[in-house]
Amino acid sequence: MSLSGLRKQFNKANQYLSETMGAAEATKLDDQYNEMEKHIDMTYELISALVAGTNEYLQPNPATRAKMATMGAISKVRGTVKTSPYPQTEGMLAETMHKYGSALGDSSDLGKALLEAAEAYRHMADIKYQMEENVKQNFIDPLVHLQNNELKDVHHHRTKLKGRRLDYDCKKRQQRRDDELIQAEEKLEESKRLAEMAMFNVLSNDVEQVSQLRALVDAQLDFHRQTTQVLEGLQAQLAARVKEASCRPRTEHHPLPVLANRTPRSRRAGHAVTVVVYSVMVKILKKYSSKLYENLSYSEAFTLFDSHE
Repeated sequence: MSLSGLRKQFNKANQYLSETMGAAEATKLDDQYNEMEKHIDMTYELISALVAGTNEYLQPNPATRAKMATMGAISKVRGTVKTSPYPQTEGMLAETMHKYGSALGDSSDLGKALLEAAEAYRHMADIKYQMEENVKQNFIDPLVHLQNNELKDVHHHRTKLKGRRLDYDCKKRQQRRDDELIQAEEKLEESKRLAEMAMFNVLSNDVEQVSQLRALVDAQLDFHRQTTQVLEGLQAQLAARVKEASCRPRTEHHPLPVLANRTPRSRRAGHAVTVVVYSVMVKILKKYSSKLYENLSYSEAFTLFDSHE
């Protein structure tokens, strides 16, 4: 930057500081211009929030969005353009249904129904991808273009106007020569006209922006119309499958035994009687016999009685 440029920047900073501290008064712009500035600021904020909100609507999972953004940045660095699409919830549900429907097999009515449902939900995921592309092309991209071009130009003209206004007020306060002051006045008027016309062009373009909003609604309506048709078709398929399964005669099932050769019932009963008799006899011996049998166990009693049989 040249010496004159540095001096001009210093004078602007000095004027701004003087205005902030109340030592100097800034040249007032008309109310119409100030009102347009407020609307432009609101428009910029609106577009930023609308683009972010629409992306969140199309791709609700913030963790997945962050991961995809990171992978996209890495792909750009590596020079590759292939990125994985956002995993739609309908597609994830279709994968689950297909997995367990295949596991159950064609012999299961539930398995066949799950496979039919998986195909329908996979179709709905494809329709959702089409809606995403439609919304991006006809709604998000035009808003981003407005933000990066027309609104960027408006910001440039407003910034230049602010600088030229500070330069004019500084020269006026310092009582510079008439030719310098006249030149500063002309530049101020030119910047104000350019900034105001740029803002007017943006604010008067409501019809195009409303058309873009309608494109968003049209894409959503088309998505819901197509998915409704898919769900109605699936509903009819499942209703027919329920009717078919209900009309089929119910089969009987007889569980197979665990053991092929089981103990005869009479033998088990005799063993139980023997155990009871031995138990009673041991109790009698312990109660009425000598101390010889006082600490006699059941197994010892069985051996004793068996030896006397």
